Amino acid sequence: MEYKKELHPLFETLSLILLMKNFTSVKVELINSLDEMEIDGESFYKKNLSYLESYIKGFEEKYISGPEEDFFFGDDTEFFLIVVAIVMEYSQLEADIDTLTDKEILHMIERFFAEDVQPRPAGLDTMEERFALVKATDYSEKAKWKLFMLLNHPLDKFKALFELYRRNKQAFVYTMEKNRECLETLLSEVPPNVSPVMEHLMKELSWGGVTIYLTAAFPLLEWLTSNIAFQGILANQLYLYKKGMEHAREILPGMLKVLGDKSKFDILYALKEQGKYNLEIAKELGLTPATVSHHMGILLSHYFVMVEKREGRVYYRLNQESIRELTGLLEGIFGVKEEENGSN
Repeated sequence: MEYKKELHPLFETLSLILLMKNFTSVKVELINSLDEMEIDGESFYKKNLSYLESYIKGFEEKYISGPEEDFFFGDDTEFFLIVVAIVMEYSQLEADIDTLTDKEILHMIERFFAEDVQPRPAGLDTMEERFALVKATDYSEKAKWKLFMLLNHPLDKFKALFELYRRNKQAFVYTMEKNRECLETLLSEVPPNVSPVMEHLMKELSWGGVTIYLTAAFPLLEWLTSNIAFQGILANQLYLYKKGMEHAREILPGMLKVLGDKSKFDILYALKEQGKYNLEIAKELGLTPATVSHHMGILLSHYFVMVEKREGRVYYRLNQESIRELTGLLEGIFGVKEEENGSN
């Protein structure tokens, strides 16, 4: 396995074209998929994925249209991924497109589908054989029809695709530079190892010789072919976020139980403005020092308070970070959204 913490120019450029032409529907699909994971999709998007709009806008500023763009980048993400998978599986396609023949490209496509389509295609020389291959897939009817059209004119179609890519290499360079600070930050925050999901996929499929690239266009993607894979720059963050939500659902009841005790709640409220020592808190709340010490032990174990030594005394102070984390967990679990300005 080779893990490259960088973007793949061809994949990223083609993905940006798709997003540029279908961003509204892709955004809705992305938010819905997060909701299905029991994550508040809109909040997660607003906090982590809003950079996409600037990334796509920068690309659009320099975009040059070309033939067949609607064929490849219409409102059918499924067909787009089929085509990209073929292109990534056979990297020589882009380099050799000007010297290849229809028959040579069809042979690549035949090999591409050989493992996944049963019965295996006998060949793709005739229209009947191509139709049989398409029929044997489990794609949508729209994707099947487009695949059939691709099989009937593979050289012309792929030439148009790569021409569109070559026209827009500079558009990709431009948006990379325009969004450089944001993208560099996101890339720098990606862990040095692949995501747990990607690691599991490679083990299950026994594909150890895969080269893995990052993608900013599909930040939550985890997708691989037999020799190349793409991991979204936020895939690890999403995994940790989901694990955090699962952990939160386990620990929150105990934390809320602590806050539900009036004496403990009053102690935290007393520390709202400044730190105080044991006897000071006891006197203010009418509790014995021993009772305060007992409550403090529990509050410390749940990280609601912190201690510091000052002037020979142990002072307790409110751990504001834990309170913020608690409210954030509650918002995440219950999908509480910030009210828009001017809303009732």
